[in-house]
Amino acid sequence: VEDIINASKTSKGTFYHYFKGKEALLNSLSDLFDEKYEELANVIDPELSSYDKLLFLNHELFHMIETSVDINLLAYLYSSQLITKDKQSLSDANRFYFTWIKEIIQSGLENGEFASTSTVEELMNIYAMYERALLYDWALFRGRVSLTEYSDKLLPHVLETFKKGL
Repeated sequence: VEDIINASKTSKGTFYHYFKGKEALLNSLSDLFDEKYEELANVIDPELSSYDKLLFLNHELFHMIETSVDINLLAYLYSSQLITKDKQSLSDANRFYFTWIKEIIQSGLENGEFASTSTVEELMNIYAMYERALLYDWALFRGRVSLTEYSDKLLPHVLETFKKGL
């Protein structure tokens, strides 16, 4: 917390006015991610397939994270989620992220784009696990590769599995 206060050129009082502690600050990253999704909801082409929507959203979110989120903050967020006594913001099912991705996947299942061998919840869990795994790996290896490029190569393989069925 001291490092954050020094870097932001604020006081302890100001920090604790806005956040209960370091975990609360880290959990606000999830809010930042959801704000990006809400922004994208206003610009995404509704005519895109579910497959292409997921590719677009992942690319845009990962590009934003790669270019504007400190990798150390992301690493702290991931590690704090394992031991937090506060809410686990990354797995909060009420987040806009989960609601919107489920809607996209549901649409893909309803229109036959994704095989009906899995439920919306199962596919949502796989998609979210894929994103968490890439973000964790990227932070673990300190951004040695481009997060966006890495995901652009790998996500189509995951989504092909959604099309063919698990």
